[in-house]
Amino acid sequence: MSSPTKRRPLPALILLIALTLLTSLVWWRVLHRDDGKAAAGSNCPTPGSSASVLPRPASVAVSVLNSTTRTGLARTTATTLTKVGFKVAGYGNDNPKVHVAGIAEIRFGPNQKKDAALLAYYFPGAKLVPLTADPLDKVVVSLGKKFTRVATLTVRGRMQAAHVSLAPTSSATASPSGSAGC
Repeated sequence: MSSPTKRRPLPALILLIALTLLTSLVWWRVLHRDDGKAAAGSNCPTPGSSASVLPRPASVAVSVLNSTTRTGLARTTATTLTKVGFKVAGYGNDNPKVHVAGIAEIRFGPNQKKDAALLAYYFPGAKLVPLTADPLDKVVVSLGKKFTRVATLTVRGRMQAAHVSLAPTSSATASPSGSAGC
């Protein structure tokens, strides 16, 4: 028979202490984390803070222009925007002297900043171009060479990530709390 091996208690003790410290650290973080409940009320839009509330597509008039050589681009984009709910006020070709190299230009007047901000979610990467005067009470989207399609599927997620919501509908404003979900 072989003689019994003597076990060393030090490695087991070190492992036990390390696991205890790790468990303590995890529980400390769980108990002291911010669960977001305290800040949840501040993220809800208030009637005075309209920076995080954009208009609904049905209240935004938009004109779609094609600054590329691709035929039918403005028409198909206008159709997509109509299906999403925008009021499309027309489509056509942009001025031949205008060449948009990027995805698109969203041109808007001083009273259309929120309309343009909403359209920017549908055209990610588009350049916002403020104008000195409102272009006939509509926002103008000029499609560029890098434009492929309207980003309708990702709008809601990107708006939620940016803590932006749409203005309530008339039925939502009749709710007792005054704001849905807050």
